[in-house]
Amino acid sequence: MSGRPFRAGRGRDVVWLDGRLVPSSRASISVFDRGFLYGDAVFETVRAYDGRLFLWPQHARRLAASLRAFRIPQPSTDLAAAARELLAARGLADAAVRVTISRGTGEGLVAPARITPTVVATARPIPSELPAQRERGVSVLLLPFGRGHGGITDGHKTNAYLPAVLGKTRAAERRAFEGLYVERDGLVSEGTTSNVFAVRGGRLLTPPLEAGCLPGVTRQVILHLAAEEGLSGETMALQASTLHEMDEVFLTASTIEVMPVVRVDRQRVGDGKPGALTRLLQDRYRTFVKRTLARGRV
Repeated sequence: MSGRPFRAGRGRDVVWLDGRLVPSSRASISVFDRGFLYGDAVFETVRAYDGRLFLWPQHARRLAASLRAFRIPQPSTDLAAAARELLAARGLADAAVRVTISRGTGEGLVAPARITPTVVATARPIPSELPAQRERGVSVLLLPFGRGHGGITDGHKTNAYLPAVLGKTRAAERRAFEGLYVERDGLVSEGTTSNVFAVRGGRLLTPPLEAGCLPGVTRQVILHLAAEEGLSGETMALQASTLHEMDEVFLTASTIEVMPVVRVDRQRVGDGKPGALTRLLQDRYRTFVKRTLARGRV
């Protein structure tokens, strides 16, 4: 990158790249960056409320675990400070911030010695339609493929995202909000960008991590909040063929929070409206967010 120094201003279309803010139109990485060549990169997406990164320590720990798992060097960058700088420059209060770390630049499956990671942070506004979707509920599409649980990338957010790209595209073509991976054993593991929960007979169910799903930060919060309410939260395999027969189904993720599912493959879930337990957990999650922000524990 070359040219005039860039001065960030509120509302500017910028990204954070390797130590500085850069206009999106001028931001670039090498064609030999390993994230581009091999998907040799990991990332985290963090929700910002009122300009503050929510549950950043949990996201940072998961990111660090992925870096260790794939032997990607830990960058010296203060990632939280970089994300906050980006939010301020973008003028965004409520946003989704993605931090991506690739191993760096170098061809060949064996990376060069003393490689320097590439670090990129981007931010986008929270979709304006999410509140209405959380109120009325959404539909999901069962995908005819899974992520192949038991693989080395289980439990990690890597740039090997082709299944998610295809799954989300197929869902959009069917006008569904999300696509759910159906593994070869007929079980649902997770959504392309979300964890899956179901309610049956007052029991809260979600696939175990062994099913190949991501250890979602919001997933863990929901299990904790359910326990506080005296609800039985259990990890259990969810059969794709009978998912629509559950009393309630909902999705969780940092950006969407708690999203009710009212149709699975156009089959109605329950009475076709968000269920009582989903509504309770939506309310408890909103309270948890406000309480955590008020206490400064972000």
